[in-house]
Amino acid sequence: MEARFCTQCGHQLGIGRYCTNCGARITVPSNSGPSPVGPDLAPAPSARYPLFADAEQPPVAAPPPVHPHVVPPAPDPAYDADPAPRRRSAVPWLVALLVVAVVATVGAALLVLVPSGDDEAADRTDRDRGQQAPQQAEPDETDEAGEPDEGDDDEEPDAPGSVLAPADIVVPATAPPSVDGQGRRVTFTAGNMVDADPSTSWRMAGDGSGAVVTLVFDAPVTVTEVGLVNGYAKKDPPHDWYAGNRRITEVVWVFDDGTEVEQDLDEERTLQTTPVDAVETTTVELRIVEVTAPGSGPDARDYTAISDVRITGQE
Repeated sequence: MEARFCTQCGHQLGIGRYCTNCGARITVPSNSGPSPVGPDLAPAPSARYPLFADAEQPPVAAPPPVHPHVVPPAPDPAYDADPAPRRRSAVPWLVALLVVAVVATVGAALLVLVPSGDDEAADRTDRDRGQQAPQQAEPDETDEAGEPDEGDDDEEPDAPGSVLAPADIVVPATAPPSVDGQGRRVTFTAGNMVDADPSTSWRMAGDGSGAVVTLVFDAPVTVTEVGLVNGYAKKDPPHDWYAGNRRITEVVWVFDDGTEVEQDLDEERTLQTTPVDAVETTTVELRIVEVTAPGSGPDARDYTAISDVRITGQE
């Protein structure tokens, strides 16, 4: 039997009326030769197996509809719901730190520069501490030369005569009282000059040049020596009131008969004395000739002060 091939796809054909490869209908060529059977008889169909192409094909289902993907529009930058956080400025913090630094500096300066009370934050007299007698007052610190303070001068064996106590003291002016660091009243009256306590003083406001302090006695006395502590000798670290107030650098002592004794003074807080040829008198004038300028720094005070005056002689 001669092999046949599909005229559509070229696949070798088998038994059947359709190509088993592409499903095309097979065309059987006519045979021009005489039929082996009679002319009235049609050839019997050849037996074959049923083919897939002979079966009724189910209809092909339509593909599901394709929905186009819609891309949402980009958000408007002007209405972004979650904007990037903005960087905060450091200026407010710098200003706050500057204010704190200024407040701390001012507070520290006030603690150092502003003494309590009369400008005498450390003014605690020996009389206030223990009600001690003036002669037993706590001695002030010695000067650089190592000289004892005025509290020891009364005990010097070579002092001529005895200390004479005036009945009255007349002064040109008196500075107003104040309050010390403990809230106690501090005065600067004339009597402080004869209490033998260097931590107290008489003082007047401003430049005392030309001012006169007069000591008056009840009866005539013979004077052989005079002296004074030429400023406010109180020293209580960190405050030094001697250096802060004005200091007297030159005085003249005048007696009833017209005798005058000049005395130049050093800037030191001890008692400075000068001898006098014995002279009888009932008054002694202490004329202030020259004073220094006020001190500098937080303890500076524009006052002329005298802590002690001592007149020595016989009654």
